[in-house]
Amino acid sequence: MKLVFTWIQGCGKWTQARLLVEKYGFTLLEMWQELRKIASSDTELWKRVKQTIDSWALVTPEVVWEIMNEVITTQTNENLILDWFVRNEWNKKSLEEITMDYKVVFFELSKEKAIGRLLWRMYDPISWETFLSWTIVNPVTWTKLEKRKDDNEASILKRIDEFMNNTLPTALKQETEWKVIRINADQDVDSVFKELVTKLWL
Repeated sequence: MKLVFTWIQGCGKWTQARLLVEKYGFTLLEMWQELRKIASSDTELWKRVKQTIDSWALVTPEVVWEIMNEVITTQTNENLILDWFVRNEWNKKSLEEITMDYKVVFFELSKEKAIGRLLWRMYDPISWETFLSWTIVNPVTWTKLEKRKDDNEASILKRIDEFMNNTLPTALKQETEWKVIRINADQDVDSVFKELVTKLWL
């Protein structure tokens, strides 16, 4: 089972992903984390990506496909959560050239609720995992959590608008292809997880 998690920041994707990892053995793949791994690997793929970045050229759909293919096909676990893998039509096309066997999970939350959550959340500066505001350290790594500098209202609104204008249209297209599962993210963590597990038939 391959799941593409999406919706605006603050909807609780990371929290629900961690629960699926802990309770059902899923593997979480977050695009920025995977790019960092590739960057430290000194592979031919990274050399091509770096050459593109250094020349200020746009990353081509072919390179996007190579990155996705490298990340997805090297996994031994069939149950994957893909976060930030499908942000536009390029990404969708790249993913579907690798696999059509995936579902998109919408964690639906209003803009107002998302802003309220983001203004108070904390994050791990090493793993980039996010946590509720009262959490002081990452309970797994014991890394001290920090407040993100860009978690201010202006930056948050900009990120939400980016999702609404660029990512959501692609996600809605996937819904017409019967790939979308909608989850009400405006609930407590346990209730969201219960709804997610039920709709995934786990």
